[in-house]
Amino acid sequence: MPKTFTVYRPGSDFPSFSVTAGRCALQCEHCGGRYLKGMAPADSPERLLSEARAARSRGATGVLVSGGCDADGTVPLSPFLGAISQLRREGMLVNVHTGLLDGKGAKGLAATRADAFSVDLLQDAETITRQLHLDAAPADYERTIRLLAAEGAAVVPHVCVGLQSTDGEDRCLELLGRVDIAAIVVLALMPPPGAATIAGLDDSLVRFVRRASSLPVPVLVGCMRPRGRWETEVRCIQAGAGGMACPSPRTVEWLNENGYEVIEERSCCALHRKMAPRT
Repeated sequence: MPKTFTVYRPGSDFPSFSVTAGRCALQCEHCGGRYLKGMAPADSPERLLSEARAARSRGATGVLVSGGCDADGTVPLSPFLGAISQLRREGMLVNVHTGLLDGKGAKGLAATRADAFSVDLLQDAETITRQLHLDAAPADYERTIRLLAAEGAAVVPHVCVGLQSTDGEDRCLELLGRVDIAAIVVLALMPPPGAATIAGLDDSLVRFVRRASSLPVPVLVGCMRPRGRWETEVRCIQAGAGGMACPSPRTVEWLNENGYEVIEERSCCALHRKMAPRT
């Protein structure tokens, strides 16, 4: 059987929508709201439905529903539950970026039957407080994952390498080994414009992918990472990654040269189990 590797290219076929437009109460040190600028504003349920349907008319198969956080670390999705459910009934794939959740929030989101629930995972208390400006603890992230999983949701934790301490990353790996998840998405910290890339980031990314790949779920390298490092992308594949968002052309060449069957999907990599054979 040939080795398979899935390449994810969401683009216009899987657009991202922000339910808060450009607003975020946290203004994290590593983001400051800049990632929201890459999402189309959809700050009412009616607008989300309208924009998603328009995207579908242009050939889109699904959407990412995300947004900025409230001061408590939640993405204010409650008014959008009906719209998300409706998009699923109309046959669109949906990936929801949740933020932190309580039991009521997890139950409501899971009931939408979205295809994946992307949860940013941190286990470094100092990073949560100082970098994310959030009055929360590592246990709040574990609780969010467990609450969603208990409702039967496909939970896909996202770990951003370089954002927290190495000890925090190690604790993420320990947690990922004891919770019910569908896949793991590994990101790498993108410094603000004009700032230098973190020293040793590429090695840290490969290290995390290698250790995560020992767990019994697919490991994907996500789109939020410094680009143009095809050698590092190849090292991540060699370390056990089963898929990657937007790899460099040279990486795809390497896959073909080394006997991989390359599967192309126009969706978020968080939907890996739904879109591609398990690797």
